[in-house]
Amino acid sequence: MRPELKLSVVAPAFNEAESIETVARRWLEVLTGFGCDFEVVVVDDGSVDGTSSVLQAIGHPRLRVQRFEFNVGYGRALREAIRLSTGDVVVTIDSDGQFDLADAQSLVEKLDAEGLDLVTGFRRKKNDTAFRVLADRGLNLMVRMLFPLPYRDTNCALKAIRGELARALDTEAVGFPTPTEIMARSAAQGAKIAELPVSHLERAGGKTKLKALKSAVDFTLFLGYLRLQLWLRKRKTLQGQT
Repeated sequence: MRPELKLSVVAPAFNEAESIETVARRWLEVLTGFGCDFEVVVVDDGSVDGTSSVLQAIGHPRLRVQRFEFNVGYGRALREAIRLSTGDVVVTIDSDGQFDLADAQSLVEKLDAEGLDLVTGFRRKKNDTAFRVLADRGLNLMVRMLFPLPYRDTNCALKAIRGELARALDTEAVGFPTPTEIMARSAAQGAKIAELPVSHLERAGGKTKLKALKSAVDFTLFLGYLRLQLWLRKRKTLQGQT
């Protein structure tokens, strides 16, 4: 990885005090090994278990912690973390330890070497319940039907995105569709996108905040809204060119 490159690793966190110290220290260790400048930006989404206090106690100069007083949702917390980032490349990741940040090296290097705008991970084997795996497959099929996104795992949280693009995306999702929204909005802007396999691990601790059935319904409704919005925006642009 080029030493002059600056990485921003960004993540939302909600009630992850049980495992966040282990996860964050692992990130810092991995990033130090990358040999380039970096920062870690974590937005605590209104946790009530002291998540932000655990992070602040680490006291690392390249670890920045922002806290919302109230829970505003995964998507909004991730959007704020991206907004606060300053890196040439933004790496998005979840804070529950299910992704190995070491996998981000291949994403970033591919993005940098090939002049891409976004490289998304796809989970080789999802470490989730059978219901969630099946639900993810169904939702990913729906994504392919609605958007020009021929990728295997659009909602994978581990992505490398050019900083300018990431900070310019006007994402709206409150909850967990945000990684897919990032893909759809990037593609709508003509971004060059690729994918690479990444590992998917057991949670480092705590419990998932995802309610599978409700999340699937919310995801479906948001996809419909996003498809309509992007279509109307494209139509307006084309009309303005005539």
